[in-house]
Amino acid sequence: MALTKRLALRAALLLAAFPIAAQSQDIPENLKGTGEVVVASYGGAWEAAQKLAYFEPFTRDTGIKVVLVTPEDGQILASVKLGQPAADIDSITGGQLSGFLNKDAVEKIDYSFFGKETLAGIPENLRHERGLGAVIFSVVVAYNTNKFPEDGKHPKNWADFYNVEEFPGKRSLPSCNAMINGGLLEGALLADGVPPQNLYPLDMDRAFAKLKEFAPNVGRWWLSGADAPQSLINGEVEIAAAANGRIASAAKEGAPLALSWDQSLLLYDYWVVLKNSPNKENAFKFLAYISRPEPQAAFAKAISYGPVNKDAFKLLPKEVADKLPGAPGIAEKQIFQNHDWWGHTNSDGRTNLEVAQERCFAELAQ
Repeated sequence: MALTKRLALRAALLLAAFPIAAQSQDIPENLKGTGEVVVASYGGAWEAAQKLAYFEPFTRDTGIKVVLVTPEDGQILASVKLGQPAADIDSITGGQLSGFLNKDAVEKIDYSFFGKETLAGIPENLRHERGLGAVIFSVVVAYNTNKFPEDGKHPKNWADFYNVEEFPGKRSLPSCNAMINGGLLEGALLADGVPPQNLYPLDMDRAFAKLKEFAPNVGRWWLSGADAPQSLINGEVEIAAAANGRIASAAKEGAPLALSWDQSLLLYDYWVVLKNSPNKENAFKFLAYISRPEPQAAFAKAISYGPVNKDAFKLLPKEVADKLPGAPGIAEKQIFQNHDWWGHTNSDGRTNLEVAQERCFAELAQ
């Protein structure tokens, strides 16, 4: 059996061993219903953790079936424009929200389905009128420990990532469409010597110059977050920009992977309900259900991402909480990604993200 298949099987068995998130009797009547809700999901350990903590308990406790779809690149916004959204719910980065708002692609979230205690546990900036905090995670420098032993010389920051003389081997970087989730421009600028405190506003000219110079060393431009750890496991690359939780999950199951928190980027995603969703009410019920502390804690136990509801930390063992993005000892090494800059709308109506992606496709020929 291939290593990746063995890891997937082990992950499924391990996740099954976690306690279920919440019991049926704890669920408010207003969250129960019938029918389905269609959720865009993106595979790997991320999806496995969501199934454990969110999807399966939600269906069990409410009677509403969760249907998963994996939209192709660009399909979500195109489907909304046609009036036939490919899903009821999608998760997007904080920097993407402005672009979705500009295109009138998302519904207002009906917070009346949420319990008062649930809302009190979610920070105000993650309770947007049209977006609800989904997860807090980090983009890290990850590496294969067969090539770079954890107790020996290994890459620790973005300067090391771009240093192929000291750390030879192919790299995995996010594709143009995944540039926010993979910290593409931020990593290039930090490697080029920009101090973290001077990172924003991002100097696109300098970033793309660095990336074009470095491009021959890239063995995989990843689109899905699951691609980065897989490219490390199968030997396609030796070092990757990756989400911390995916690397930690693979390492827990025996993959020869490790990560460094130095100069890691701290990000957050939003859940959005797509415009004209056919199962809109069920979508609001789903978001209200998974935002409670118990499902949030179950998700954090299953994959090393920070919960959005701060009350979930009360339910987490110290050894789990201490390894989450933003935890004491980790936060001091991290850099907050500036979602406001990425989402800023310019005079031509395009966000900085849209401008950067257009340049990326043109200059990196992806």
